[in-house]
Amino acid sequence: MALTLEHLIADLDGAVLQGNSNLLIDKIAVDSREAGPGVLFVAVRGSNGDGHDYLEAVLAAGCQAVVVENPDVSGFETVINLKTTRPAAALLARRLHGRPDLNLLTAGVTGTNGKTTVAFLLRQLLDSLQGPCGLMGTICYDDGVQSIPAPLTTPGGTVFYQWLARMRDHKSRSVAMELSSHALDQGRTAGLGLDVAIMTNLGRDHLDYHTDLTDYLRAKARILDLLRPAGEGPRGKAGFLVLNADDPRLASLDTGDHQVIRFSARPNSTAEADLRVVDAKLSLSGTRLVLDWQGQGLDIVSPLVGRYNVENLTAALAAGLGLGFPAQNCAAALSEVSQVPGRLERIALPSGAIAVVDYAHTHDALAAVLGACDELVESRLITVFGCGGDRDRGKRPLMGEVAARGSDLVWITSDNPRSEDPAAICADILAGYEAASSSRSSGCEVEVDRTAGIEAALAAAGPGDIVVVAGKGHEDYQLIGDQRLDLDDRVIVRQWAARRGSNV
Repeated sequence: MALTLEHLIADLDGAVLQGNSNLLIDKIAVDSREAGPGVLFVAVRGSNGDGHDYLEAVLAAGCQAVVVENPDVSGFETVINLKTTRPAAALLARRLHGRPDLNLLTAGVTGTNGKTTVAFLLRQLLDSLQGPCGLMGTICYDDGVQSIPAPLTTPGGTVFYQWLARMRDHKSRSVAMELSSHALDQGRTAGLGLDVAIMTNLGRDHLDYHTDLTDYLRAKARILDLLRPAGEGPRGKAGFLVLNADDPRLASLDTGDHQVIRFSARPNSTAEADLRVVDAKLSLSGTRLVLDWQGQGLDIVSPLVGRYNVENLTAALAAGLGLGFPAQNCAAALSEVSQVPGRLERIALPSGAIAVVDYAHTHDALAAVLGACDELVESRLITVFGCGGDRDRGKRPLMGEVAARGSDLVWITSDNPRSEDPAAICADILAGYEAASSSRSSGCEVEVDRTAGIEAALAAAGPGDIVVVAGKGHEDYQLIGDQRLDLDDRVIVRQWAARRGSNV
């Protein structure tokens, strides 16, 4: 599909066009390597570079038009000037692809923990109750015909709207999306209209990017700006917010005039909620919930395990109810959900222990995983984890403290050290472990080699033990220096178990 510049920039407030407004454009790009004839290049000032520095290369590649923040750019047939170009790529891509979000029922999930699981739950719920549902998130992008591993939780605007268009073209009726704080802050989803936005919780994460927790919440709250007005989309109704009533950090959120459905996943909570968990029965084989929805009783029997999956299931149920699907149908759909890759993924060990692989990579998430497993463990809780390099260093000692207080044995190891010395990262974690005011753990080993660390923890496990392997979940790589090396925690566990006679 190609559009003239005149039609393409109709959604760009304050755009000043100099040159040929009838120039045909068939692609939007923010990467100079994608420049060429028919491409509109958007020069974005980012944290790791400035697109304006590549304008000569873009011109040499054959681009005839650019979007810039500098009115003095010359050499191009057409120059479009904006005060800020950051959201422009998404807005232009949305227009170029025919505003695909208007053809889809849209559900967006943000929050520190639970985004992936809630998005998967919503995808399966919507797929069951409405028809084919696309997915974009940390694990994959899936348009109903093709699924690829996700390079980013929420892709840049040009890729984001391309995938929505693919979903529309492949007859999806809805889409479930994870919307990261980075994406919301950087305008990657600019122009998007949401039927429902879900805020799961707020903990400490990405403080290498955000100034502080207040700034982090402000970025997350931008999801409210995406709620569609009445009259748009297939529902024709205004978008609404699903909010975790039990999270005190979300209590100060200004929700404006938006409709809000509050949920509480804690049976003894005193928080005001529209959807409430009345009772929860947890085991290693699954979860049974009894809920109250505005006076109506509902039951969910799910294969998902762990206390925090009670929260995830309740959040997804609240979204389905708010979208108007019959309550019993929503509960039945969520009772049929399958395991989410790398989220409390269970693997039996020949010793009679269970390994649990999870993506938890913040201290809040690790505490939640350990707490969930502690309710189910028969004997000891053993933990293997690390922290990423070139990221928020402040969470490293916090994770060490969590492991010390919530585990019987601990192995500290590498987790995507990137350009940092992995031994130094482990030392930062160990300092927190050793400083824990009340330690449950009877021992801690530091093993920089992640495979060796995982195998040592597995070898130490006996009947009734649970070994939590945290930090990477579904990821199948390790980032060391500038190398991306094959490494999958689940494969390590299964291969180790197979060598010892377990049929996994």
